[in-house]
Amino acid sequence: MDGVTGIDTRQLRIVRRFKAPREMVFKAWTDSAMFALWFGPDRFRATRCALDVREGGAWSATLEGPERSHSVSGKFLKVKAPSSLEFTWAWHETGDPSTPREHETVVSVELIDRGEETDMVFTQGLFRNEGGTRGHAEGWTSGFDCLDRLLAGAEPKTA
Repeated sequence: MDGVTGIDTRQLRIVRRFKAPREMVFKAWTDSAMFALWFGPDRFRATRCALDVREGGAWSATLEGPERSHSVSGKFLKVKAPSSLEFTWAWHETGDPSTPREHETVVSVELIDRGEETDMVFTQGLFRNEGGTRGHAEGWTSGFDCLDRLLAGAEPKTA
């Protein structure tokens, strides 16, 4: 069931099964402390994370990587606990969250209850080009590996 598929070259779609109840997966997306533990590729750590999880609420995070920091922010467009989220996403020009935002995409997370497991359908787009789609596919896939470990009770980041 897990996999990355492209709807087109500028839209990312990832389908993933987590061995955790839907409510726990939803909490991992909506609890600032829990989100900070898994968010971002394995080699990045969230040093700042703020989530105002309500329609119109803002969210932001800063990730520290091996070579530089990255800041990202957006607004929640839809919040339907515990089944779905939709929010905007844009990197900031630098690791400083006060710098201007770049190209904005929309992220959609649908969580399907499978009892003790949860299927997630994740989409993000439209990107400016295929390179943006590819880069985000790599980053999110690594982040979802971290989420998988967190939900299993293990250390989410290995690097």
